[in-house]
Amino acid sequence: MPIFFDKGFFPIDKNCLFFIFKQMVYLLLIIGIALLVKGADYMIDGAVELAKIFGFSSLFIGLSVTALGTSAPEAAVSIKAAISSYPSISFGNILGSNIANIGLVIGLGALIWTVQAGDSTIKKETPFYLFVIILTLFMVRDDWHGKSTMYLSRLDGMILLILFSFYLHYLYSMAKRDRRLFLLNMDTQKIKHAKKEILKASVLAVIGIGGVLFGAHLIVSNAVIIARKLGISELLISVTVIAVGTSLPEAATSFSAMKKGESDIAIGNVIGSNIFNILFVLGLTSVLRPIEFPLLAFKDLLIGIGISVVFLLFAYTKSKVSRKEGAMLLLLYIFYMVFVIIRK
Repeated sequence: MPIFFDKGFFPIDKNCLFFIFKQMVYLLLIIGIALLVKGADYMIDGAVELAKIFGFSSLFIGLSVTALGTSAPEAAVSIKAAISSYPSISFGNILGSNIANIGLVIGLGALIWTVQAGDSTIKKETPFYLFVIILTLFMVRDDWHGKSTMYLSRLDGMILLILFSFYLHYLYSMAKRDRRLFLLNMDTQKIKHAKKEILKASVLAVIGIGGVLFGAHLIVSNAVIIARKLGISELLISVTVIAVGTSLPEAATSFSAMKKGESDIAIGNVIGSNIFNILFVLGLTSVLRPIEFPLLAFKDLLIGIGISVVFLLFAYTKSKVSRKEGAMLLLLYIFYMVFVIIRK
């Protein structure tokens, strides 16, 4: 049945319209990921510039500003998915993104540039992340309303958010120390003359937030459509396509930092982002709506712990992740991708 337009005769077959619609879904997913990446890029540029103006250390910038900035896609996607009644996407995105951050981002980065690991990262932040993800392992329980699924309750989410408040206090103490040292060695008049730079950086960050939020909406909406049409589970598409897509800001930031020799920002960004994903994003989504996920995801949680332990051992031995060790982390991530695709 042809379709008529006011201006002339333009027949379009229904099958053609359906084909166009299918392609639009994929296109919108790509646009969503692009908005996430570019929005996060703007947000990070603005936030990092603000941090440097006020004199914070590279490690603090990596653990806080860039970590929170690059985790915004995961936060936006997971919270949107939870509100839209797709909890398995929330959990799969968080877990898959954390695994990608270590296996893909640090692994590929170290393969190209040897990554130095500072004492604080080895002795404090990474062990704390391991504690957090192992705690999450013990929190999950089965028999959700008589169904053979795992879940995290609102109480679990509250516990994670309380731990996040302690982590924020730790970052605040670090910032106070950095600020004190900065003021001892810096003319405060320079800060007063940086009003234009502060305004520019703030506007950039706000524009970035808008891109991240809208990109998250496009990703969740169209990823669910694609998953259903292809007959694959929401968990699979969340730990692969969505997780990698939302990890791109971490990859871009960390690779740029590694190239410039800023290993503190690179590793701090990854570990800080992973901590933020578990404590804040997973905690908040669990409070908003108890997160239900398939039993299969329990294995992903174990894999997340395993790859984190391997990274810590590599970093602890010689205070760096060598190219050979980076290749091993990358291979572990590739094996994980093959594993989740095969099990479907």
